Amino acid sequence: MELKEARYILAIAKHKSIGKAAESLFISQPSLSKYLKNLEDHLGAPLFNRRDGGYYPTYLGERYLHYAKRIVAYGDEWNREHDDITHRERGRLNIAIPLMLGSTLIQPTLMQFHNRYPYVTFNIKEEASFVAEASLKSHSIDLTIYNVHEFPKLLDYQVLREEEIVLILPSGHSLAQKAQIIPGFHHPWIDLELFRDENFILLYPDQNTGGIALNLFQEYGMNPPVLLHTRNSEMSIKLAMDGLGAAFAPESYYRQVASERGRGSLCLSVGKQQVLTTTIAAWQKNRYQPQYVRDYIGILRDFCTASALEGSSGE
Repeated sequence: MELKEARYILAIAKHKSIGKAAESLFISQPSLSKYLKNLEDHLGAPLFNRRDGGYYPTYLGERYLHYAKRIVAYGDEWNREHDDITHRERGRLNIAIPLMLGSTLIQPTLMQFHNRYPYVTFNIKEEASFVAEASLKSHSIDLTIYNVHEFPKLLDYQVLREEEIVLILPSGHSLAQKAQIIPGFHHPWIDLELFRDENFILLYPDQNTGGIALNLFQEYGMNPPVLLHTRNSEMSIKLAMDGLGAAFAPESYYRQVASERGRGSLCLSVGKQQVLTTTIAAWQKNRYQPQYVRDYIGILRDFCTASALEGSSGE
C-alpha cells in the first residue's frame, strides 16, 4: 500500500463520493474512478459497496482503511520532520482550543511567534466544548490546549500554567461583605455555603469548569438553582457581572472580560482549599513535533509565567 493510494481511498471513504473525493484531492473524477477499479481488481474484491448513490466500505474496505490511516499518519509525520530538517522556517501549526482560552492565550502570543516564524501558517480550531478528543482523533491537529483537573493518560503534554477557579459576582452583591482575607487564597475568600439558595450560571459538566463547579457543590452538599447552562465562558462571566447569577471561571478568563468591560465586579476565592485548574498543551503520544511547535509551547509557558507574576503583583 502506497501513501498516495492510502490518501485516495481514505478520501473516498470520507466523502462517500468519487466526485467529492476527487475534488478534495485535486484530481479528475475519471482518474480516481479508474484508480479505484484497478486497485480493486488487483485486490480481487471490492473495497466499497455502491448503494444509494454513495460509497460504503466492505469488510475488506474497513480493514484496508484501518491500515491506510496508519500509513497516512506516518507519511504526515515524515513530511513534518523532513520539512523541519530542510526548511525549518516554514511549516503549519494546527491548534485545537476552547473559544475563551484562545483569546487569553493565542491572541497575546501569536505576534511573537509570527515574528520568529513568519512563514509558518497558523490554523486554529476553536470549540465551545471539551477539545482533547481532537488530538486523539485527528492527525492534523498538532497541539490541543485546554484546562484539566485530571491529566490525560492517552496524550503527551506539557503544563503551561496553574490558576485559580474563582467565583464571580456583581460588585453590589448582598453577600460581598462576608468575604474575608485568608492566607493561601489569591482573592478575598467567601464561604460557598452562603450561596446555597443563590442562582448560578454554569458551564456544562463535560467542560472543565462545569465539572469543577459540580464537585464543589457535592463537597458542600449543595443543589443551588441554576438559571442557565452554557458552553460560552465569556457569556457566563458577563451575565454574572450583570447580576443574573453567580458564575465560576478561571482567573485569567475573568481578568480578560473585566479589563474589556471596565465595570465593577467581584472575583472571590471559594472552597475548603484553593480550587485550581491546570492548562496544558497536549499532543498524540510519540508524535514528532517540529522545532516551531516546540518553540511555540515555550512562548506560551513564558507568557503564562509572566501573566501569573503580573497578577500576583496586582493583588
